[in-house]
Amino acid sequence: MASDKSFTDAPPFPDDVPVIPMNTISLAALHSGDEATAKDVLTACRELGFFLLDLRGDALGETTMGEIDQLFHVGKDILNLPEDAKQRYLYDIPKSFLGIETNEPDRFEWFNLGQDSILGTETTQPIPPMVQDHLPLFASFLEHGQSILTAVNTTLATQLSLPPDAFTRLQVPTRPSGTVIRIIKAFAAERDEDVRTSMIHHTDFGTITLLANVIGGLQVLSPGKSPIDQEAWGWVRPQPGCLIVNLGDAMVQWTGGMLRSNVHRVNCAPGQQRFVDRYSLAILARPERKASMRKLIDGMGNDGYGEDDDLTAWEWEVKKAMALKRGDAVAKSTGGEPRPLPA
Repeated sequence: MASDKSFTDAPPFPDDVPVIPMNTISLAALHSGDEATAKDVLTACRELGFFLLDLRGDALGETTMGEIDQLFHVGKDILNLPEDAKQRYLYDIPKSFLGIETNEPDRFEWFNLGQDSILGTETTQPIPPMVQDHLPLFASFLEHGQSILTAVNTTLATQLSLPPDAFTRLQVPTRPSGTVIRIIKAFAAERDEDVRTSMIHHTDFGTITLLANVIGGLQVLSPGKSPIDQEAWGWVRPQPGCLIVNLGDAMVQWTGGMLRSNVHRVNCAPGQQRFVDRYSLAILARPERKASMRKLIDGMGNDGYGEDDDLTAWEWEVKKAMALKRGDAVAKSTGGEPRPLPA
């Protein structure tokens, strides 16, 4: 997450809104091999699918925080480019999962910068000159973010009695994938009619998302509740120095439902924060395109997670993206079933 200064310069998050209970995990403790911390990661990823990752006091974390501060400024410049410039870099499913998404029908825009383009794995997207000028910073942030993802992935694999590289070997950064750095702008709600959802409820269909934001707006659905129940949504309160981490659908598929991918949305920011634009920075990790979506944990019976075993990750992602585009997919939380851990 961004540093304390970024939070000092922003309107305060209100104290009178319901906040979703969420574990805070220390990256320093995770790196030290602390067993209690590792168990807390698994618990969070089975019960809610979200946790806060405290970067402070860890060398990698402190470096990443500094890069997040810089990229927040860069991201604002990118998403405030003139409209005619942004039109040249539009989002196009399924041809590409990259580029700028316009503000229809939701109240946000984003810019996706593909890992393949950053690392030169493939030339997959046209890049605005402003982004090109900051590619070294994006590349450094991606490298450090991937190191954080490795720590989380390795911890989860070990806690699930899988080989330590069970997840990381399916997400090698130098192989083609749909992994992106995403910059998001949710628009201020200066008028009462703008006080509504900025990004509709959904799950991430990758593996793990690392999210940094200062202004509130993210809401997580309480497990077992319906998204139409407005009382079931809890706010995520951004914390200085802490990334918001959530699991995506791919982790549910690989673990046969042992881990949880939870529905979430972006609402109009609470309190006085509604009057400012909300900028976010994220790494959305996805499997390698040729990775198998076959379950890594067997013996769970007819759990419903085997139908896509024969698909590659790219085929699986396009299938899900097209279902969303057609409107015939229902966003719902999956995984996290109360089953015993594998021996």
